Amino acid sequence: MADSPARRVVASRIWIGGLSVSAMLILVTCMLPRNGPALRVDPAIWWYVARASGLLAAALLGASVLGGLLMGARLARGSARVWIQDLHEFLGALAVVFTVMHLAAVLAADQLGIGLRELLVPFARPANPVAQGCGALAFYLLVAVVLTSWARALLPWRWWRRLHLLAFPLFGLVCVHTALAGSDITQPVVHWAGLLVGAVTLSLVAFRLRTARSAATPPAVAASFPVTRPVSRAPQPQLTSAAPAAATAETGMRLLVSQTTWEAHDVLSLRLHSPAGAPLPSWEPGAHIELALPSGRRRQYSLCSDPDDGSSYRIAVLQAPEGRGGSVEVHTAVRAGQLITVYGPRNHFPLVSSSAYLFIAGGIGITAMIAMAARVAAEGVEWKLVYAGRFRAGMAFLEEVSALDPDRVEIMPGDERGRPLLAELIGAAPPGTAVYCCGPDRMLCTVQKHVAARPDLSLHCERFAGAGSGERFTGVGGDAFRVELRRTGRIIEVPTDRTVLRAVREAVPAVPIGCEQGVCGACRTTVLAGEPDHRDELLTDAERAAGTMLICVSRARSKQLILDL
Repeated sequence: MADSPARRVVASRIWIGGLSVSAMLILVTCMLPRNGPALRVDPAIWWYVARASGLLAAALLGASVLGGLLMGARLARGSARVWIQDLHEFLGALAVVFTVMHLAAVLAADQLGIGLRELLVPFARPANPVAQGCGALAFYLLVAVVLTSWARALLPWRWWRRLHLLAFPLFGLVCVHTALAGSDITQPVVHWAGLLVGAVTLSLVAFRLRTARSAATPPAVAASFPVTRPVSRAPQPQLTSAAPAAATAETGMRLLVSQTTWEAHDVLSLRLHSPAGAPLPSWEPGAHIELALPSGRRRQYSLCSDPDDGSSYRIAVLQAPEGRGGSVEVHTAVRAGQLITVYGPRNHFPLVSSSAYLFIAGGIGITAMIAMAARVAAEGVEWKLVYAGRFRAGMAFLEEVSALDPDRVEIMPGDERGRPLLAELIGAAPPGTAVYCCGPDRMLCTVQKHVAARPDLSLHCERFAGAGSGERFTGVGGDAFRVELRRTGRIIEVPTDRTVLRAVREAVPAVPIGCEQGVCGACRTTVLAGEPDHRDELLTDAERAAGTMLICVSRARSKQLILDL
């Protein structure tokens, strides 16, 4: 059901488009004289079309403004926000279509005697100048809002936001124009509907201004780092002999999606900036960030930009319809010009110092390798990168990766060259080589097997997801047990069909949630007493012995666990 929000959006567009066209035909039909000439010969037909299209354009614009206010006032959340945002944009586009139809019909209506001068120059018509002037000014504001919406990825966030607020005076001018231009529709229901829409709009505007004022903070902080949630965190995973990086807080950043780019078939990259232009937290090759998506999902993606570029982050997302919905949401709901909450960067896959490197990337796993390969290439050490994929069109960043050093990069599309000969690659690696691998589980298992035969090599892996399926990798199954949260004294029952993480979050919602497959390490927790049943794919034996567990997939062998929460 991962694509159900997308289906709902498409269905809503079809219904709204169909209803708008039907309403247009019904209005024109109702305006025709009952005993008058046929539609095709009625000399006033363009006047009827102008009236009907104008009314529909005003109604659609009002609905779009209401949708924008619902999102701006944060009354729309989760999947509803995704749906309302799409309808907000679609209704605005429909309003433009009916406005163009209205203008064309006004020019064509002989009864009005309106030419281009009266249409474009405000207050140029002697008869009813206020209505004509408001209509002309509304047209120019509509053009400004539409153009800046199309170009929002190219504009600074603050500029776009201020220009987009022109929708409020635009809606006001449209209401005045509609009321004074004379639509001949005097039904009370129309008047009451107009009053209701106006009252709701004014209420939401007031609420939006109030929430914006109460949330005001210094610009540099509010724009980039408004959310700071202290969270109990154990040390980051010690994947190598390097000292682990300790994290005592998790800081959320509101970043601007400044650009989206199709890098390959079903691979979309996002470029993220601070809205205020502030520098972003530094990171090292192998790091990832976590996106808090509009639906509430949180997903981790490797940083694949230049670590020395402190002005932006870049990630790339492969759409996986059979997944848990995160990648589909990024592809369908995240757009340029949108603000999104980002956590991190974190690094569970650091680049260690070595005399030689062998990078093996499978598919979207290249995102974790780009910064690493660029770093070692700049340092002048021995390295090789093997990039495998199912087909060339689905392999992202081919030119960028090849440009690092064509002699050291080997591109292997499966439909052209078959699978890479991992045994030969690893067998030919110089002693002391650090082997880095990121890709699907089958590739990682093969690499692990061959590296195990070479004690002189070190292996560093990052998986897309858990290494298998079934109870062991879902955190359910086995016996029920209890969990004591030492800091609060709460006792929580963990049934056989519920993970520790899900049970604990009911009492402590601040406990971070990540991949829920024992891979990312976001839910790392210290065990004070009890015997964990480790089922993750990340922690080392030393970390487990030191009393660390990933509560998303691991359970308990004892009747009770005491956690440092």
